[in-house]
Amino acid sequence: MLDCAAVPLRQPLDALDKACLAATRAPWSSFAPTWKLDLSGDLDLARLQRALDWTVARTPWAAASIVDGAWVVPDVPRVVIESVTTEQPLVDRFIDVEHQAVLEVGLLVTGAGAGTLLFHQHHALADGRAFLEFLGDFFTSLAAVEHEATTSPLPAEALARRRQAEVLPERGLARVLAFLRGALVSITELTSALLTPVDALPSNTGADYSGENRTLHLEVPLTRLERWRARRGELGLSSNELLAGALLHALSRWSPSPGLHSLLFPIDVRPRTGFRSFANHLSNLQLRWRANVTRSVLDHARHVHTESARQLARRWPWVRVLFDGLIAKVTPLPVLRRALLDERRLVTNFSFSNLLPLGTPGADATGRWRTPRCLVERLRITTPCVPPQAVNLTVARSGDAACFNFNFKASAVDEASVAQLRGHFEAALGALDRELIEPGP
Repeated sequence: MLDCAAVPLRQPLDALDKACLAATRAPWSSFAPTWKLDLSGDLDLARLQRALDWTVARTPWAAASIVDGAWVVPDVPRVVIESVTTEQPLVDRFIDVEHQAVLEVGLLVTGAGAGTLLFHQHHALADGRAFLEFLGDFFTSLAAVEHEATTSPLPAEALARRRQAEVLPERGLARVLAFLRGALVSITELTSALLTPVDALPSNTGADYSGENRTLHLEVPLTRLERWRARRGELGLSSNELLAGALLHALSRWSPSPGLHSLLFPIDVRPRTGFRSFANHLSNLQLRWRANVTRSVLDHARHVHTESARQLARRWPWVRVLFDGLIAKVTPLPVLRRALLDERRLVTNFSFSNLLPLGTPGADATGRWRTPRCLVERLRITTPCVPPQAVNLTVARSGDAACFNFNFKASAVDEASVAQLRGHFEAALGALDRELIEPGP
């Protein structure tokens, strides 16, 4: 049962909630990622619905709408699973946050004992960490339903949506100084973007963002990435830096000419312990690089390391939270929406979101969610693109593989061009294999 005393039925939007809403405009953009869980087993809709009911009771915000600048949770929070015949209409569907829940779920049956469960969530609802935990709770609930449990296995107390400002431990004068440092970081980045603008990639030139949200997937065995461990440790590089280096190498080859570009990394800024929150708690790293096809993948990875280490050492993603949050709060939503969807100033060329470190909470030893009657064979994600970025990249664990999702807006960039980028990325991973695994002469 939902502990209504623990969850207000109405809560004001936080700064990041409002920022996500800025990418929402009917009929073509509701900034809503779709988590696609390819399943095998006994896909009984009644059991799936009961598991979802228990999960939403634990996380009632999934059934909320957003009205007059506030989250509104219904008296009986519920999201009903609908039967669908194809993925694309749900992936592209506009979520009218004022008149419906910010999450919708569809079941696509693809054959005997096979199907795809689609979770289409407005990004204002939650970030990747929070939603992966939501999915983990769902499969915990489904296992209990299959065992004919009569009560939910999840804690009765509903999860809270904590404010973004709570991620900073500083208080008093230290908090004021963090605000001022964050203001300096953000203003310096904006000034640099204005004085030294970046050059467009092929994904930044299209103007029509009314088309379908599509994704080209690339699965890479985790064992392949694990074989890099020893050598990357000697080089002082992380897996994320190697993957980002491969992406920079691919983007440099994809770029029509040498130019200055910028890559954005979303960063989870939650405290590492004692902080549970179903919300968005993201900041970012921005790094610039100049396209140069003569540089190796490792050279690009070293560049990522140098630039990100400098920013992380100074805690830029954290100190900017207060200032960025204030700007989002005081700026009217129509102004934010106009800047994002109409003016489309090219500040960042490309976004790379790496969810691999988050794993799949509640999964088995193979990284798969499993119940006695059901198994998640594959996890895919389609994340909508926001102008002027017609392509973005997310990667998450999918069983024993890393699934790289090359998301693109089909009306702003053609699929053949995105396939070419994916090919360049595959080649860059091959170069890393040769550098980090295969013995030298």
